[in-house]
Amino acid sequence: MIMGMRRDNTMKKKLLIMGNNKRLITDFFMQLDFYFDCASTSLIAPDLRIHYQFFQPDAIVYCMHAESRDNINSVIRFADGAPKDDKVPFIVVADGSDYEFLCKMPGGRADLRIGASASVSELQSEISSVIARHKNNKIEGKLQTAPKLDDALDTLSQLDEELKKLESGDLNVKLPTSLLSALGRPRILVVDDSTIIHKAIKGYIEKDYDISTAINGAAALRFLKTKEVNLILLDYEMPEMNGAEVLKALRENPLTASIPVVFLTGVNDTAKIQKVLRLKPDGYLLKPIDKNVLLSKIKEILG
Repeated sequence: MIMGMRRDNTMKKKLLIMGNNKRLITDFFMQLDFYFDCASTSLIAPDLRIHYQFFQPDAIVYCMHAESRDNINSVIRFADGAPKDDKVPFIVVADGSDYEFLCKMPGGRADLRIGASASVSELQSEISSVIARHKNNKIEGKLQTAPKLDDALDTLSQLDEELKKLESGDLNVKLPTSLLSALGRPRILVVDDSTIIHKAIKGYIEKDYDISTAINGAAALRFLKTKEVNLILLDYEMPEMNGAEVLKALRENPLTASIPVVFLTGVNDTAKIQKVLRLKPDGYLLKPIDKNVLLSKIKEILG
């Protein structure tokens, strides 16, 4: 049998399994190997991220049994912190009392709860259904946000006018970002070492913009090697690689040099603000972030 395929030649869906209940996890591997490609991970944050990145699961399965508050918090933060486009269903295997405990935690939620005593057929059926449902919802979401033909034609017409100006020798023409992103919702990358900031900004703007997040500067630079964004909201004060260092790296790379960058900073000292402005960002916002000020700045830059 070919690795990763079932005997009926269909590709197996991949499950990333986590938790401290070794018996439950062992049962998953033994009972569901025919239906799913399974991998396990510890609950240590770097281990979670590495397994998620390289295994690329179709769903996360959390096997709960008297888990500690710290463990539950770690799993919730991990499941909730993935970029919107990369999220997969979060499935919890737990009895009622354990799941009730998880739901009381901030951000605690699951796309599916399965009882620990569920049969193999129930596990296979319910997990397959939630994965299929998630995939269909993503497709429908993309169809709903796809550009209308009239809008696309109007955008092409505007681009044609701007190109004519360039051909006539007008080198001061600057194509607005709204034109470049008109064939899809603008994507904003939020770089901050606080997941609270991630959630707050998502809540403020995800209705109108696609949001990606990075927990530090190094993660942001890795993300930008393969993804395009229209705007970066960048924390000025971060450990290891601060905002100034990230901005310098962005400006030195031809592929990212033109991306608008707005600093997020808790600094309110005049001298330090002047230091921030000398880096020539496209703007800066003081923390705590005001929703209206944020939306106004984004609209000013993206149009």
